[in-house]
Amino acid sequence: GIFGVIDGVGGQAGGEVAAATARDVILQRLARPVGTPAERVREAIAIANNEIYRRAAGSAELAGMGCVITLAVVTDGRLTIGHVGDTRLYKIRADDIRMLTPDHSPVGEREDAGELPEPEAMRHPRRHEVFRDVGTIYRDKDEQEFVDVIEAPLEPDEALLVCSDGLSDMLPGATIAHIARQHAGNPERVVEALVAAANDAGGRDNVTVVYAEMP
Repeated sequence: GIFGVIDGVGGQAGGEVAAATARDVILQRLARPVGTPAERVREAIAIANNEIYRRAAGSAELAGMGCVITLAVVTDGRLTIGHVGDTRLYKIRADDIRMLTPDHSPVGEREDAGELPEPEAMRHPRRHEVFRDVGTIYRDKDEQEFVDVIEAPLEPDEALLVCSDGLSDMLPGATIAHIARQHAGNPERVVEALVAAANDAGGRDNVTVVYAEMP
């Protein structure tokens, strides 16, 4: 399966166009079974980046538009992630939650390094700044410093959760895991409960959640 969250940046109109463009381009590239999963994921995001950049350059209304992306391809019990920005992918099991993607943001970097505790990072005024996105500058498709590609096994007792910062800025990881476990076996209910909890906590941004369980 293909699972992902694309969050637009750069004004509402531009952000929506960038996200829709990225989705279409990525699905077109992944439909061609050429290359390893890692190569396909890296190339799909790079091609999307350059298509967004090309469209923005041709329109004053869309200038500066972009998006952030976390994309996961699951093949034969293996997980291949392509990641740019501050959307996130978590792996959840009965007794554990692990964030597999780093936040490409000044605050996220400090949190990942252990310099900022999670509650403080969630409230930080610079939380929404990102230093890497998809679409605002041209990228070579083979550029190693652009798309983070992460490969990991996916066990039968694990679930995947991909989300926008509208969820992770409102709910700490432990709460996300608790809600997922409460409704395990009913993915649709997991998503509904997480979105509702993020909105109840303040809902400062759009909340997008993709959740998929292994058998």
